[in-house]
Order: sequence, then structure tokens, then C-alpha cells
Amino acid sequence: MISCKNLIAGQNFVLEHQDLHISIIPDYVPSALALDTSAFLLNEQDKVSSDNDFIFFNQPARLDQGIELDCNSHKLTLHLSRVSPSVKKIVFTSTIFQGNEKNQSFKDLKKITVLVKDFLTGMEIAAFVLDTSTFSETALIFSEMYRHQNTWKFRAVGSGFVGGLEPLAKHYGVVVGEGEARSSEPDPLPATPPTKPINLSKITLEKKGQSISLDKKPQGQLGKLQINLNWNSKPIKSTGFFSRSQGGGIDLDLGCLFEFQEGSIGGIQALGNSFGNLHRPPYIELDQDDRSGTSITGENLIINGDYWHLFRRILVFTFIYEGIPNWSHVDAKILLKCNDQSDIEVRLDSHRNDQTMCAIAMLENVDNRVSITKLVEYFKDHQSMDRAYGWGLNYSRGSK
Repeated sequence: MISCKNLIAGQNFVLEHQDLHISIIPDYVPSALALDTSAFLLNEQDKVSSDNDFIFFNQPARLDQGIELDCNSHKLTLHLSRVSPSVKKIVFTSTIFQGNEKNQSFKDLKKITVLVKDFLTGMEIAAFVLDTSTFSETALIFSEMYRHQNTWKFRAVGSGFVGGLEPLAKHYGVVVGEGEARSSEPDPLPATPPTKPINLSKITLEKKGQSISLDKKPQGQLGKLQINLNWNSKPIKSTGFFSRSQGGGIDLDLGCLFEFQEGSIGGIQALGNSFGNLHRPPYIELDQDDRSGTSITGENLIINGDYWHLFRRILVFTFIYEGIPNWSHVDAKILLKCNDQSDIEVRLDSHRNDQTMCAIAMLENVDNRVSITKLVEYFKDHQSMDRAYGWGLNYSRGSK
């Protein structure tokens, strides 16, 4: 039987398991605070060997090194047998996005719990509870793993770091471009100079009706637009000392309504198996139907931006296919990604638990630019949402 170790800052222990989950669980997160989790794969000089060794929201996986990040649930999956011998330490951190600008810090979270679990059984191996009520910093190094002789050891750290994600990344040797913050410290030299600075920027649409446009590209050069939906299906299940209650699972589906400049309309969603096609009309494709909320990648709508000039507008929505409507429970968000441009995040930060559908965002063609507007409006069904935005489709009961 696996015994859960209850750690304090500075304590360490030998890891007997090679396949692990590490989760950071805040005690309380204000609705306006955006928490990001990251990891750094470090060499003997305590620096990354390349910018690829930095795991964060714009670069959430190094499968060749056995590490994946679920940005929504702040959970890292590690397969230590795949980690290169040149990696001597893995540092795990959390930062508050735009914390300095918003006057936010880790004291707003009150307390965090770090859980280490066995990947195969889900049993807790270690737990580390850190009181952050006095932490004025916007970055936190919460734990690390390091090689010791022929084994890996885990250490509880709990150390604040001044300045946010950009100076933290620079501290470990990452060469960054324009990011969320500015550091007065000189840039450390990376072990391997990259061909292009890494992009730390992310834009969060905070208020309903707030809009932003992607940079305009020549026709046929916009590339793919990826809209990622991620959510938590249920609270973390635990049988250890720091147990948490388990709720029912929720199947949250991603979809969209589209309208072309010439007037034709339609919809993409898993319900009814309308997955679309990327290379012929409607030039939109849904990549999968994640029924658990536990997929690292979530669900993704891909839009072929080379045909953006043909579109008039796209309404991105999600709905609860199975489970009790409880939007505050799922902690959902979408992230819009486009090559060489800042990620755009829209969180479902207001809730209507008596409704099953949420219109999340509207993408509109404005002079061939992509304009994104935050909606986060709730409806009882597809038809009522359709009427609200004047689409004009007819709906029948479907299944998947």
C-alpha cells in the first residue's frame, strides 16, 4: 500500500515511481485572477539547454522528455524514464498572469496544495500544503525534482519569486520575446541560442463585449486558427489524507455556427457527427469529442484561415451534453491560437446554472481581419441561442 507523505518546505524524498501526476490546487482563486503553471527542464548549470525545455501555456508538452501540462487543471504528467540524462533537475512553478498590473499576488490564493500521485493507480504519494497568505510575489517555485545518484528525488520548495513569468523564465535561461512583464535584470545567456525568441504573451478578454483583432495578413497567409476548449470534468478524486469530494462527470461539447459572405450558414459539433472539413467547405473541423474533460488537449476547432476572406462570422459555443448544468464547477475556457500571434483567452467566468448552453465568443471578418469578441451568454438550447444572434438554422434532436 502506498503511504502518502505529508511534506513541509525543504523536505525531500526518493521517488520510487517513474510515472507521476503533479497537481497544484489553490484553496481559492478570485474570478479575475489567472493562474498559470510551468516547468523548466534544467541542466547541470541550472539552466535550460534550449527554449524547448520550458513547458508553459504556449508550449505545453515535451513528449520526447515525457512531460505534459494540462493548463486548465494545473496538472503535469511525467514519465521520468523518458527524461534525457542531460536534464538534472525539473523545477515546477506557478505565476499570476499580469499580476503586477492588476495588483494581484499569491496572498490572494490564501493556500495551495501540491499533490504527487502515481500515474497508474491515482494514489497519493506526497502532499505539500503551503500557506501563501503572506506572499506578495506574482511567481512561485512550489517544488522540484532532481537526480540523486541513480534515483530521482522530490523536494517541496514553496519559494516566492519577484516579477512574474518573464523574469522567472529569463532566470532559467529562456530567451523570450515581448511578454507579460518587464525585468530590469540583464538577460542570461542560453546554453543554445534559439533562432527566434519564445513568445510569452497571452491576451485575456476580461469583460463581456470586449474585442480584439488579430494582425492582418495577406490573403491566403493567415494559416490555421485553433480554438481550444478545456475544462475540469469533476473535482480531483483523492483517497489520501487531503481528500476532496468527488462530483458527477460533465460532458462539455465545443461547436460553432458559421456564416459565409455569400449567405450560406451551418454548424459544427460532435452532436449529429457534424465534424466539418478543413480543406473544403466549411473549412472548419472539430478534431475530437472529449467526453471526460481529462484530455490534455481538450477539444479543438480548427479554422482554415487561408479561406478567412470567405467568412462573415463564426459563433463559438459550448453546451453540456451530459451531466447537471453547473458552469461554476467546470472552470471552462477557450484559447484561440494563430501562428506568430498572441494567444487569446476567454474564460467562462460568469455562470448560469439553470442553462445548458453558452455562447462564448464571436469571430467576425472586419476588412479581412479576425475580430474576436467575448460573449459568455447562456441559453437553454441551440434554438434560443440561434435566435439571439439571428442565424436562422432549424434544429432537431440529435445524438452522438
